[in-house]
Amino acid sequence: MIRRFIIAVLLLQLAGCSWVYARLTYDFQPLPGNSQILYEPGAQDMAKLVDENLAVSLRRVESQQYVPFQNSNAIRIIVFNDRTRYANFSHASVLTRGSSTTDEVYLSEKLRERLDTLPVILTHELSHVHIRQYTGTYRYVTDLPSWFLEGLAVSVSSGAGAENVTAEQARAAIRKGHRFEPEDSGRLSGPRNAHSYGMRPHMYYRQAGLFVAYLRNTSPTGFEAALTDVLNGDSFQAVWQKHYGRDISELWQSYEKDIGA
Repeated sequence: MIRRFIIAVLLLQLAGCSWVYARLTYDFQPLPGNSQILYEPGAQDMAKLVDENLAVSLRRVESQQYVPFQNSNAIRIIVFNDRTRYANFSHASVLTRGSSTTDEVYLSEKLRERLDTLPVILTHELSHVHIRQYTGTYRYVTDLPSWFLEGLAVSVSSGAGAENVTAEQARAAIRKGHRFEPEDSGRLSGPRNAHSYGMRPHMYYRQAGLFVAYLRNTSPTGFEAALTDVLNGDSFQAVWQKHYGRDISELWQSYEKDIGA
């Protein structure tokens, strides 16, 4: 009962009144031939682009995150033709191109600025959906740190969300001490983000993606086992000692040494 109450509070924090209002007033059209994709009038071309890429994105996430979606049929992709309406509905920043919940991905009209990024942003958001289907909202927020969730999504989507910062720029910033702090858990009060560390989002995403890639490349079998254990209910904090023999802070120190920080 207490956990249900906490989840309700978290949902209100992550959503708010505008979300409730939006759910009652928005009217979306299903894409002919694929009812998993919904769109606002004027966004049908973007919805068709989603349809062309959805199957590939789903397969890539499942391959890179080692297990199938718990329920891929439950996923809905909602495409907006106005970035303010997108922000009001999703409760995400108007500056973002995409966001997601347990079974829904929201794509903003802002993607029209670089429509070529729609397929990888779709993959990035589906990475979040995949994890959240297994963990549920409570564990997703309280057990998994934001840097890992975003770094994994960046890694799986070939850099989506971090396009404006190169790997070398991110490593150079780490060497100068301008970096995020890799926590070993989430927070009941909500996830940290780039602004928590005084960083630009693309820099935060790129650094997180590089660290996740380092963890994967250092021990591919260990990374697969650690992520699979997390999806099966083990705590994020515990799996690294179990499969790497070191905790996250020690692994970060090894990463810094590897890049000369």
